[in-house]
Amino acid sequence: MVGRVLYTQRVPLSAQKGWLPLFLAIGLLYPVSAAEVVFENGQVARGVTVASETATHIAIMMPEGMVRYPKQAIRSIDGRPLSPALETPEPTPTTAQPTATPSPVPVVTTPLVAAPEPASSEPAPTEVLQVEEQKPPPEPAQISREYRWNVELLLLGLLFLSGVWMRSLQWVQRDLYAREGDPRFWSLLALVLPGLGAAIYWLVAFFGDGFHRKRALSPNVPSSSGPPSKSPWMLPPADPAAFLAGKGKTRKGFEFLDSGRKSIKVNDSGDAASGLATASEMLEEALLEKASDIHIEPTSEDYRVRFRLDGLMHERMSYSLSDGLRLVTSLKSLAEIDIAEKRKAQDGRFRAHLSGRDVDFRLATANSIHGEKLVIRVLDHGRGILDLTSLGMSEDMLATFQSVIRSRNGMILATGPTGSGKTSTLYAALRELDATRMNIMTIEDPAEYELPGATQIAVNPRAGVTYESGLRSILRQDPDVILVGEMRDKEATEVTLRAALTGHLVLSSLHTKDAVGTISRLQDMGIERYQVASALLMIIAQRLVRVLCPHCRQPYEAAGDELDSLGFSFESGTILYKPGACEHCLNTGFSGRTGLFELLVINEDLRKSISEGMNEAELAALATTQGFRSYHYDGAEKCLLGITTVEEVLQAV
Repeated sequence: MVGRVLYTQRVPLSAQKGWLPLFLAIGLLYPVSAAEVVFENGQVARGVTVASETATHIAIMMPEGMVRYPKQAIRSIDGRPLSPALETPEPTPTTAQPTATPSPVPVVTTPLVAAPEPASSEPAPTEVLQVEEQKPPPEPAQISREYRWNVELLLLGLLFLSGVWMRSLQWVQRDLYAREGDPRFWSLLALVLPGLGAAIYWLVAFFGDGFHRKRALSPNVPSSSGPPSKSPWMLPPADPAAFLAGKGKTRKGFEFLDSGRKSIKVNDSGDAASGLATASEMLEEALLEKASDIHIEPTSEDYRVRFRLDGLMHERMSYSLSDGLRLVTSLKSLAEIDIAEKRKAQDGRFRAHLSGRDVDFRLATANSIHGEKLVIRVLDHGRGILDLTSLGMSEDMLATFQSVIRSRNGMILATGPTGSGKTSTLYAALRELDATRMNIMTIEDPAEYELPGATQIAVNPRAGVTYESGLRSILRQDPDVILVGEMRDKEATEVTLRAALTGHLVLSSLHTKDAVGTISRLQDMGIERYQVASALLMIIAQRLVRVLCPHCRQPYEAAGDELDSLGFSFESGTILYKPGACEHCLNTGFSGRTGLFELLVINEDLRKSISEGMNEAELAALATTQGFRSYHYDGAEKCLLGITTVEEVLQAV
């Protein structure tokens, strides 16, 4: 049988299910008819599909693919005769042969003829019949295969259109998130009308104002003509790189976690879902701008949200009273505190997962005349531990600090107000130690950083884990270095001092105004002078100031009396610097923060003076003769170097 296979392809069952709608659409392009075909050799093919018919050939879809047959090879289709039967001799009975694929090549026979008379004179027989040898049938023509790309081109076109459609949906979703518009209508429009819905959205978005915005899309930069208008974005964030990198990006997968670090599942509708969506949006923005605290404050008209960035408050967004109430309720529920109690102060904590890292949030409530105020402390474990060289210490101070932290026993205290970077300094010190050769253990409330190689314990009063009980358990774990997050009371301080006196290096923090005042603070907590003198190795006190933007800072000549209130004075005409405004700092004039430090190393002279009961003024004078420098000196030096401004130093100290 001579045929030409036009198209043969088998599709797996799993792929057929996925492409079924496309195959149904493609099938409409072909005439489909079920037929019974009878070939000239008697073979019958049932349930095949006649694709096309010409004057000489018929294309039939067989199980092995589409085959073109000459009409003379087919006797009938569905009983309809197609060509008369060819004359063939009666077949000789032979053994049964296996059924083969019908061939359109007919069998050719040769008629019988008389043999020619011989040339000799011998008499010929009266009649001799000779049968010519039957010629073998011609070889069947080679089946030529040709590929029609109609289906493939159609599939590629549909694939391209699907990609454009999905891309338009993503663009609409991303732009809706940035504009704070209602995603339901526009997402449905873009889904139902591929391409056209996105085009309509683009026209409305860029040539009209069809969206309700909860907040502006860009910072409200004050103009020189007058004060800035009131806007949810009152000031730009302190970290311009993070802000610019985050503009226009889609929301990442933000998940709230329970105490077992499992994702919290909520329904897609209702007040709880809307409150959690608002909370996740607000917290993502705070993490993007590296805010240390979030303040949610009710007013008579709305709820305003402010971020603490580089120590200063910046108003970021506002919500209606109903949205703000849902936000507060959702956050209280996450922190596992009583949502019905609105009169007394409560505190709790919760955790979220974002971009492959866990972030802890500490929440505290307070009652105000307009409702509950919430303050959230952001503890981002993904920010990483700072290096000692990036803290802002001078070279000689850094060398002294690095030598003291390698002691085998004693206590190192970091002091300063809340938010001055004490914990960051202590973790930077731990990073200098070899955690593979030492047993480093920490107890905090909660752990603000993750230190590889260290055992970190979080305070959990509900489970009975306090600073006192945790410290006692740590002392039974054969530690070399212990970090205590904070010495809050006399009992915790006594346990910490005892650990320092029994052969352990202990690092901790304390709230005091300066380094020398730490000794008086410990005595006020009930610690004996001899214990303080014996245990202390070093006290580092610190404050944070904003750093001038190096791209736009402006030099000016000092008058000389800028730091008179701190006991320092500059020579008249000394070059100092003030903030400018540029795109790198989003017109704030500052970029990041650095520390002002006091480093008091307890040597033998100071140890003896502390035991004898010397007061703060006398201790400060003695320390100064041995190289001690105050905040004021460090701040004046950073002003001369153009790192910060006189105003920042005055505000910090």
